[in-house]
Formats: sequence, C-alpha cells, structure tokens
Amino acid sequence: MDERESNLFDRFYKSWRGIEVAYEKIASDCGVTTNVMYILTLLYKNCEPMTQNELSKELHLSKQTVTSVVDSLEKRGWVTRSIDPNDRRNRIVTLTESGRETGRHIGRTMRRAEFSAFEMLPDEEKLSLVNSMEKLWDGFAHLWA
Repeated sequence: MDERESNLFDRFYKSWRGIEVAYEKIASDCGVTTNVMYILTLLYKNCEPMTQNELSKELHLSKQTVTSVVDSLEKRGWVTRSIDPNDRRNRIVTLTESGRETGRHIGRTMRRAEFSAFEMLPDEEKLSLVNSMEKLWDGFAHLWA
C-alpha cells in the first residue's frame, strides 16, 4: 500500500468514526444506546415481530448482544418475548405499544439527522456514495466468506 492509499484509509476511518459518533449522539439524545436504537427502529420498521436470530443476522450483532439488549428492552416494557413455535430454542421479539411509540420517535429522530446530513451532497454523489459503500461492504464480506 502506498502513502496515498494509506492517507485515503485514514480519511475514510476518520469519517466512518465521525458517523458512528453521530449515531451515538442521536441514541444518547433519545436516552438509549446505539444497539437499543438499532433494534427498536428495526422492529418498528419491520412492522412484524422478529426472532432474536433474525435481529442478530440483520444487524450483524452477536447473539449475546441481542439477548442483552432485548433483556433491557423487556425491562423497560418496550418488547415482549415468546417462544417460537417453529423452533422452541428461539425467541420471538414483539414491540409493545410503548415500544412502538419509542421506536417511531427514535426512528424519526434518526431519519431527520440522516436526511439533514445527506442533503449536503448533490444527488449524483448520494447514489455514488451508496454504491461505493455497498461495494466496500462486499469487499469486506469476501474476506470472511
């Protein structure tokens, strides 16, 4: 790797970390952690209950992390868990009414911030950014395939 590529990776990492910090701030302003934010908003957007395994796969979180987060969501009255009739080892996570309201609020807050940040880019750069990120993700995915 030459110095130019190294500098590009440094810039990429700095930007990536800045975006992570922005999501941490959004979650904090909503009174939750990022993992709580991601799980609640996914359940809200999905409109259907999901298994803990589905949450783990969709969000690329460990099963232990999902279990811990769902435990905290259950304690706050935002979700209920039930046994999956198709696989008794798995648990189905369902939003309560309070969880739906919280997921809606957090999702809207997150989406407003995303739209605000994205508005800084011209339309052609938006598509290019998303396409490039998908290619980068594919490149990383091949490393662990």
